[in-house]
Amino acid sequence: MPGVFLLPNPERVQDACTEFDGKYQVLEGALEVLFNHFPQNTDPRHVLLKVVTLNRLYAAGVLAVEALASHISEVGGEIDSALANGEPSIIDRIAQVDIQGKKLKFFSFATKYCNRHQPCSYPVYDSRVDRYLWSLQRHRKFSDDFERRSVLCKDGETFFKIMLDFRKFYDLEAFSFKQIDKFLWLRGESPVDPLAQKIHVA
Repeated sequence: MPGVFLLPNPERVQDACTEFDGKYQVLEGALEVLFNHFPQNTDPRHVLLKVVTLNRLYAAGVLAVEALASHISEVGGEIDSALANGEPSIIDRIAQVDIQGKKLKFFSFATKYCNRHQPCSYPVYDSRVDRYLWSLQRHRKFSDDFERRSVLCKDGETFFKIMLDFRKFYDLEAFSFKQIDKFLWLRGESPVDPLAQKIHVA
């Protein structure tokens, strides 16, 4: 149907997972091998390998990879404990870095880093997710915490709450965050179907 805005539903998420797995099997498999081989974050060498590889393959746009890796390994024990418990606040701990007196925030990368360690527990934030979820929120409000686009990446706990609201509102609670991420990555590329002119709910 021309001009259709595709709303989430279980069937579309499942179809997206199948499509994603077919397209990105090797890339996802390589990252899985790396992160499974080096699951901890206290050894600077291992952390640097993970940061460089993830940044490159996911096009996360982090230029200060060595500084970020050093920051992560310095608080690696704290990160490992938080990841094991699925604590959303650790996203901000990873994201906020002081580099030469400047406070930088690598929020998108931090969500990806957490997701690679605990794929089912941490949702991923990037521009596609932002664009798609904001389109949904404007169409029909699904989260009271999502008032403006900028709120989406304000902090890890707010983002986590918005994603939980999204999953519940669209009856996607049977899916892990990893599965939902696959759907958002594919469908968030163009939140409104270029052939569509109106909302199609079915």
